[in-house]
Amino acid sequence: MDRRRVNGPEQSVPPLLKNLPERQPILNNDGKRVDQRKIDDLRPIFLKTGLVTQANGSAYIEVGNTKAVCAVYGPRQLKRAGFSSNGTLNCEFKFSTFSCTKRRAHMRDSEEKGYSQVLVQALAPAVRLELLPKSAIDIYVNVLENDGTSSCLAAAIVAASTALADAGIEMLDQVTACSAVLSKKQIIMDGTELEEQQKDGNMVVSYMPSLNEVTHILQSGISEAATTSQAIEQCIDGCSKIYSVMSTALLQSLDNNNNEEEENNKL
Repeated sequence: MDRRRVNGPEQSVPPLLKNLPERQPILNNDGKRVDQRKIDDLRPIFLKTGLVTQANGSAYIEVGNTKAVCAVYGPRQLKRAGFSSNGTLNCEFKFSTFSCTKRRAHMRDSEEKGYSQVLVQALAPAVRLELLPKSAIDIYVNVLENDGTSSCLAAAIVAASTALADAGIEMLDQVTACSAVLSKKQIIMDGTELEEQQKDGNMVVSYMPSLNEVTHILQSGISEAATTSQAIEQCIDGCSKIYSVMSTALLQSLDNNNNEEEENNKL
């Protein structure tokens, strides 16, 4: 016996491989998807602020089966750092260990670190960091359920922007985000995980509706120039729809806070 080698078992059994189900087409004969949406329809969105009471601002978002929570802390003063005329925006994007089909690790991987940088690039143009010298704002996004990676990133941007407004941080405009799946020259808005498995590419567009400015575009895969331009236009239209949901959630939060103050004054 060679002790320098790891000896295998004397007998071995071939692994049992289950037959994977065949991929179903994204659109049925009626031109609708599995969840009966049209190709350009978005999933229903639920957005609520003030979920994390310990944070300065927070938001919880549901986009279909995609669920994410965001907490904002700050602005806080940087004591050991050198003087900076502009503030710093720190973002951390993390999938929960149970959020994906394959269990995630507790430590952030390269994909999550990349999405954290995307959050910074998408939100920084809207935040008035020049008013916060030598200060930092910390944003933490935790995905509770993943039903499409691109939709998770778009939901994280929407939740982070809403949480920043809930924290009272001055911004030029709210940042909305919308995702699209590119498959066989078709543009499928707000794709699910099942639809992303058959993609040729995907896209996430971050947009400020009031200023009519795009803050960030993330695209992967292969697509023609005409398809890319059309996907950007459709994502911008989707961002305008999501903007009304964000405004409604912030107004409801403001009304709830005013009602609580009135009740406290009566007591």
